[in-house]
Amino acid sequence: MGKMKKVAFALGGGSARGFAHIGVLRVMLENNIPVSMIAGCSMGSLIGGIYASEANLETLEDFAGVFDFKKYFDLTLSSKGYVKGNKVQELIKLMTKNISIEKARIPFCCIATCLEDARLTRFTKGPIHEAVRASISIPGMFTPHEIDGKTYVDGGVIDRTAIDAAWDMEPDIVIAVDVGYKGEKITPPKSVIGLAQTAFTIADWHLAQVNLPKASLCIFPDVSGIDGSQYKDIQNIIARGEQAAHEALPEIVNLLND
Repeated sequence: MGKMKKVAFALGGGSARGFAHIGVLRVMLENNIPVSMIAGCSMGSLIGGIYASEANLETLEDFAGVFDFKKYFDLTLSSKGYVKGNKVQELIKLMTKNISIEKARIPFCCIATCLEDARLTRFTKGPIHEAVRASISIPGMFTPHEIDGKTYVDGGVIDRTAIDAAWDMEPDIVIAVDVGYKGEKITPPKSVIGLAQTAFTIADWHLAQVNLPKASLCIFPDVSGIDGSQYKDIQNIIARGEQAAHEALPEIVNLLND
């Protein structure tokens, strides 16, 4: 028997659809597929960061159980976004026990877009909750997040997949879980914010098509009928992640045995 391969999971952005990542992780753990390291973008960084902090699936399932969009999205009249993000950040801080990325049970990194530098920043140290808050800052929705004098918005502006970040962690295999928009028909939104977010969604899908082929394997949970802002049916979204992960298992086992 050869040395066990190191598997990095690249958990992509997709707002509420990102709860499918929980289902994927659950199936991996139940089937003894190693989750050696995690790279995340946006919602993938939130789910990945909580899991990596303690390597405990129950914490993630607790998070899914308590998450209430109305309760944790603190509205603001700021011209930079309509959700302050303080309550979500407090929840992440609680769920990750305020630990730093360096102390995570599983090696973790996440990505955000730095406005001053016009490039992707990869967070590999510092408090998990700070890095995740930067990574989830969807333009037009969350206010940007400042860390050490730099301003950050969602990593998905440049790369929603986090696959490059996962390879930089030097695994043998990268499994990408993509839960974002994939070219389905769009009904033109009626609000300015909706329009901005739809334009962002279309752009990030085109960028994703460049990045997805870089993974060893991609898992695509069927979340097409779920609006990214629908946080009502979280258990259904998790179940779709499980289903996609089960379907991918034979291919994953082959990669591990190659």
